[in-house]
Amino acid sequence: MNKLLLLVLWFVPMFLSAQTSVTIEAASPDPTLVVRGKEKQLIVYNDESWKTQNNAVMLLPSSAFSQVISSNKTYVAVSIDKDMKVTDVLNGVTKNTDIPSFSETLNMQVSTGGFLLIALDSEYKTGGCRKFLAENFHVGDIVKLRVNGDIQSLEGVLALSGKEACRIVLDNDAWFTVNSNKTQLTGSIENYKSQSGVQLFVVRDGSHQQAATVSDGKFSIDLSLNPGANYFDIILKSGNLNIAEQAVVVYSKISSVNQSELVMWVEQFPNAKVLTNRKAVKALVDNVKRAGFTSIGLDVKGPEGYVSYRKNDLSKTPYFTATKNQAKQVKDDGFDLLEVVLEEAHKVGLKVYTSFNFFTEGNITTNDYAVLHQHKDWEEVVQRPEDKGRLLRISETVRGKDAAAGKLLALAFVNPSNMDVQNFQLLRVEEVLKNYDVDGIVLDRCRYDNLYADFSDVSKKAFEQYLKKDGKTLQCFPDDAFKIDEKGTLVKGKLFKEWICFRSQTIADFTSRIRSLVNKYKSEKNSNLKMAAYVGSWYEVYYQNGVNWASDKFVYNDRLAFPESNIYGSKYNETSYLKNLDFLMIGTYYKTPKEVNKYLTLGNILTCGQVPLIGSMSLPDLSVADQGKVFGASLTNSSGLMIFDYCYVDWKTFEEQMKIAFSIMNK
Repeated sequence: MNKLLLLVLWFVPMFLSAQTSVTIEAASPDPTLVVRGKEKQLIVYNDESWKTQNNAVMLLPSSAFSQVISSNKTYVAVSIDKDMKVTDVLNGVTKNTDIPSFSETLNMQVSTGGFLLIALDSEYKTGGCRKFLAENFHVGDIVKLRVNGDIQSLEGVLALSGKEACRIVLDNDAWFTVNSNKTQLTGSIENYKSQSGVQLFVVRDGSHQQAATVSDGKFSIDLSLNPGANYFDIILKSGNLNIAEQAVVVYSKISSVNQSELVMWVEQFPNAKVLTNRKAVKALVDNVKRAGFTSIGLDVKGPEGYVSYRKNDLSKTPYFTATKNQAKQVKDDGFDLLEVVLEEAHKVGLKVYTSFNFFTEGNITTNDYAVLHQHKDWEEVVQRPEDKGRLLRISETVRGKDAAAGKLLALAFVNPSNMDVQNFQLLRVEEVLKNYDVDGIVLDRCRYDNLYADFSDVSKKAFEQYLKKDGKTLQCFPDDAFKIDEKGTLVKGKLFKEWICFRSQTIADFTSRIRSLVNKYKSEKNSNLKMAAYVGSWYEVYYQNGVNWASDKFVYNDRLAFPESNIYGSKYNETSYLKNLDFLMIGTYYKTPKEVNKYLTLGNILTCGQVPLIGSMSLPDLSVADQGKVFGASLTNSSGLMIFDYCYVDWKTFEEQMKIAFSIMNK
């Protein structure tokens, strides 16, 4: 790939067609709430004339710059490496109300295969360019380049000028799933010029095989596949020179005997004002059944801690009508939502899976807590960048205070390492299994809040015990794990990987406790009782939430390009909780079919066929025109489909889109 970059022809700026939009997407501050980060239009430059530009965010690639220097102190700049990771920020901030001091001059190396983003405008607060970079980019973030909404590589962005060297452009996606032991790749060579000796080769496991002769810039390649993950490099060669390369990841899906599951998700409070009586529940059930679904995923313990069932003899948790949020209040007439949903759903053959938001116990933004005010010691203790390394309860942090002031949405997580917390969650699960004829339990938010939790004394002691098993000792906490310094930068400690594994093992051990409880009632009450989980599909950063939902047989491959690739090995594999599940739902909450298909393929690779995998789609993130295609891809490439959420369904269009999905599946 570096040889390709050396062939770049420098033109300034790289003008694109009026129909082409190139943007940079910042990392989402919380992908569990909002998958996409903020975006900004870019201009690409290849020489020093970028210095004459104002009111712009500019991209300077390593193919044109090895170092960028300017005496101007008013720039905001971000360095991004070949893996799309932010490695340095000049004149950034760690809190949205701060303004950079602009005391630093620009002198930054450009990482090989990466690029710099540089912003300048006339007024920081209103110009929007410098503010965008300064407040949304932080060291360690993973960002994305997009062209007309689709994720694109740096090489792909540079090639849009038409001044680049040859580039392999696939008609297929670079990542995809097939239900076969073979597939065909077709595509073309962008900026192709006919010359003798130009050929395509396929590299697999280090072995080169001539694939095709390029004819008029077009090619077709037949690939044989092994069951599971297949990794290829397609290389364009002229003699002994590699002109262009393209990695291809294909998952060959082994036909599963497990029946597909189609789940309609019903979130607690978004549906609370509708599902207030049996008639409304019957309408829900009839709609779901008519659309071809097999089950309902009912949120019975919401993030605020309230429950959607009355028979709470073990935990005594308040029913959701006790909410203190006036916008969500409904009349309490004794109606038992879970009981009535079970009755109506089972009449027509629908299953009901009950979901628990395990480690959230309140909404800081709305000051709504079912039980947390009685258990303040449960609240997570965090060290966040904006607090400059101070260890604080989440409600005491800058983020918590901003949420309480209504500036942002934040949930109150509790500490998974606290055994009192775990025991209380298990009471809720058991009272549902004991008192209701449910078809299964679903883990939701069964995780840490994010990378910055939990640093309480309880977690410190638990970490010490974890290390002791491997003959290691904790000498300085939290520094041995990581420390947020006075600039708000995360500094990894010598036990960073052990800390990541410890958190993931904590969640895995807790899910084993749930599995034991499910097995008890599976034996005593319902032999078909299941246990599932609902997680984000963005596994490459999900280690930050202390969850390993991949199979313990998963083997990392560099073509996956995970930002913290050194984490994934035998020790991390031991923390997998997939063995405790009967099926897994992954939230592929993306706006384009290409991204949805990529993350379905990644999910298949990670789970290794160990359990049925179900793609989960967020209706607000999809246009109606894309719904049928995306639903169909999930039905074909995973073991079913989950729709989030019932409250967003437009039944005038939804049933027609489901018909399209079923037609794709049945081809």
